[in-house]
Amino acid sequence: MEEENYDKIITECTKEVESGGRYIAEALLLRATFYLLIGNATGAQPDLDQVINMEDANVKLRANALIKRGSMYMQQQQPMMSTQDFNLAAEMDTHNADVYHHRGQLKILLDQVEEAVSDFDECIKLRPDSALAQAQKCFALYRQAYNGSNPSQVQTAMDGFEDVIRRFPRCAEGYALYAQALTDQQQFSKADEMYDKCIDLEPDNATTYVHKGLLQLQWKQDLDLGLDLISKAIEIDNKCDFAYETMGTIEVQRGNLDKAIDMFNKAINLAKSEMEMAHLYSLCDAAYAQTEVAKKYGLKPPTL
Repeated sequence: MEEENYDKIITECTKEVESGGRYIAEALLLRATFYLLIGNATGAQPDLDQVINMEDANVKLRANALIKRGSMYMQQQQPMMSTQDFNLAAEMDTHNADVYHHRGQLKILLDQVEEAVSDFDECIKLRPDSALAQAQKCFALYRQAYNGSNPSQVQTAMDGFEDVIRRFPRCAEGYALYAQALTDQQQFSKADEMYDKCIDLEPDNATTYVHKGLLQLQWKQDLDLGLDLISKAIEIDNKCDFAYETMGTIEVQRGNLDKAIDMFNKAINLAKSEMEMAHLYSLCDAAYAQTEVAKKYGLKPPTL
């Protein structure tokens, strides 16, 4: 695992499953976990289904499989299926903090902020030292206040972020979420500092470099620095679809349509859902249409 030799772990799990040993449920769950880590949801789902349907298996294993399948559905933008799995996991293992944490994340995506806060509260009650749940609860409260145009509640949420990063200084997600809120508030310099702290803690997190790159565009209109940071994200993780999509969008605005199409195609190959793929195809087709019009009429695409 330390060497990130996931294929070997999958092979060892397969041996245990095929041998009919006593740890079949554990092996199936572990194999599914590593299939998900390498982006193979098709391989993971049958293993998760099997564990979930093993009525004689340990309840915690079955609940864990439900959480993983629910998270997979969430990535595939199937919120109803995801909600069903998280609800079933909560019924099956009522004291499992992870269930409430993941369901809270889903509720944020669905803009069901009050329900998200309730789930994060339940997670924190079961696991008081969960820095991630504390940070995401703050973000949910911030979203609620920001969308409701309530300045005093916005400030309360911002103070909450300060408290989270003070109590959990090693939680990179706390800095990243605070940076997003600071960007909304146009406190760009402080947001930049938060992204730097996040990068110090997790130098291999490609997504943070993309967010920091976008901040440079919004704050300083510095295209070169923004693109450098997004290129760095791709260098760190060549499967970061968010980086390819963002770079493609910027290249369209710069008039570099061929490069934009290349970036969108790379993002399409990494898309995790049909909806995401459809969105990326529409961006790619629009860029392609612009190139065809430019060629036909001898036009030069507009640039930033």
